[in-house]
Amino acid sequence: MAARFGFLRSRTGDTVSWRLLTTNNRDLGRAPGEFPDRDTCRTAASWVREHAAELRVTLTRTGSAGWRWRMSAGDLVVAVSSRDYQRRIQAKHAAEVVLVLLAEAEMFGMQQAEDGRGAGGIA
Repeated sequence: MAARFGFLRSRTGDTVSWRLLTTNNRDLGRAPGEFPDRDTCRTAASWVREHAAELRVTLTRTGSAGWRWRMSAGDLVVAVSSRDYQRRIQAKHAAEVVLVLLAEAEMFGMQQAEDGRGAGGIA
């Protein structure tokens, strides 16, 4: 399985965020928040990719029947799951897969056209 970073503008167009996507566009994980511009977002995504091997995974409950993962560098959360998992073991396995894919993910769509219609989801 391969993955790439996808970049999205918020509905208001004021901020940008990243997602980790499979080749069939399945959303595996995402940034924990938004960034003021695409350069800052790209820098954050690049940092996560370069430091994937050093990230710590934490599994958390989401209500009575769900689990999520988050990845941290020290006290800073740098990536979160994009969905809930029914079982803890599923969340743990998904996080392990994401850690492997992060390290090799392509930085797709970062050379955007000035009109904002470039690849990678930024419009």
